Amino acid sequence: MKDGMTLWRERISAYWNMAIRYLRLIGNSGFLFTLYVLIIIGSYYYSIFLDWLPETFPAVWVFVAVFAHLLTRSGVRTFVKPADVVFLLPYESKLDSYFQASKWYSLAMQSAVVLLVLVVLSPLFAKYLASDAGNLLLVLMILIVAKGWNIFASWEEQRFQSEYERRTYFLLRGFVNIIFTYFLFSGAHVLFITAIFTIMAGLYLLYYKKLGQQLSIKWDHLIEVEEGMLLFFYRIANSFTDVPQLRNKVRPRNYLSWLLKVITDSNNSVYHFLFARSFLRSNDYGGIYVRLVLISSVILIALPSGWLQLLVFLIFMHMMTTQLSTLWYHYDTNMWVDLYPVELKEKKAALSQLTFRLLLIMTAVQLGVLLVTSTWQITIAALLIGGAYSFIGSQKFIHKRRK
Repeated sequence: MKDGMTLWRERISAYWNMAIRYLRLIGNSGFLFTLYVLIIIGSYYYSIFLDWLPETFPAVWVFVAVFAHLLTRSGVRTFVKPADVVFLLPYESKLDSYFQASKWYSLAMQSAVVLLVLVVLSPLFAKYLASDAGNLLLVLMILIVAKGWNIFASWEEQRFQSEYERRTYFLLRGFVNIIFTYFLFSGAHVLFITAIFTIMAGLYLLYYKKLGQQLSIKWDHLIEVEEGMLLFFYRIANSFTDVPQLRNKVRPRNYLSWLLKVITDSNNSVYHFLFARSFLRSNDYGGIYVRLVLISSVILIALPSGWLQLLVFLIFMHMMTTQLSTLWYHYDTNMWVDLYPVELKEKKAALSQLTFRLLLIMTAVQLGVLLVTSTWQITIAALLIGGAYSFIGSQKFIHKRRK
């Protein structure tokens, strides 16, 4: 048996070697260019949005909601594997350094997220909260300390056997974090923040730390949490390249069966039926489709009437096409599908038809938004762009990755 730190270094090295390969593919996919465009557009309208906000805007509650959520969600990345429940269980007492490194790694990565969100919200902070909350750098340092408490407390919570107990203590931390962030961003006296930190320290020393002495590590739960975190990364990467390790969660969703006749002619071929069913039942397709439509609608509402709305509309149409293109590979690991006497052109036609109808539905929703928020000239232009892209995207772009 290797010592804990040697094993941890091997695990994190293997993970990042894999992750970097996928990140390179994402960087080469054109996503970065789209991201740059959105950042440039967003930064320009961010300042306009801040000027538009009234002086009575409750900014403090926005910060409380965002950062209380970020602090409370403090999962620990352990890099454990399913086989560990057999091979590492006898050496659990020797893995203190392994799990200690996992906690500090999780703190570093999640603190970077806190920093990024705080930087994005810094103009809002400067306008509404700086006079009360004080220096932004000091606020960041205090948030990172609180994040550390949440990471270490969250780790001890994983020792509970029942999901009910874990959720109860998750809500307890959430309540503490809401009070803490309110005191921090509302400019409360330093004694109030010190009191909260004292309560946090007391809870950890007098209760959470004792859990580690009384309860053992629940390996099955740790493996489930780790697989969930890994699946989140795979889903992102799967939007840009094929990820063989991705295992999709499927839900019956019988209440959506009536949509089959809307989005495809399911009787045309087996792939017409399979692709439509997969879209409705898997969050990797239907869920992301709904989220992209909603996000693009909100952005179109927020933007002033003009050509910029058309650009954002086209960008989201392309993002949707990229996401739907992964349906082509959905059944590649299922050998039974290969037994169907179906030609490749029928599979291609099925994906094209489904994509075409879904893009048309998205176009219809966006046209409804533009009718209310923009001019009739922009709406007509969007109709022409949406119709043309729906056809070209479903016939050409959707199959580009396959080639």
